[in-house]
Amino acid sequence: MEIEEKLKSIIREFDEDIDVDSLSRESDLKEDLGLSSVSLLYLAVALEEEFGVDFANGNFSSIKTVGDLIETIESCAK
Repeated sequence: MEIEEKLKSIIREFDEDIDVDSLSRESDLKEDLGLSSVSLLYLAVALEEEFGVDFANGNFSSIKTVGDLIETIESCAK
């Protein structure tokens, strides 16, 4: 399963009302998905566990969109 599909699965776990099939790389995590700051922290932890990335260096705070998230995971996974 590619990163985008795993990400959609994890987001679906946070809120079943989010239509993950309509998400695009431009989807804003707060505005379009309605994720709160607390939800974003939980998402970061789930992504760290799933992908083995480390957001402790503060790079999660610059992530605004689904595309930003995918790019960060890809760069951290290399």
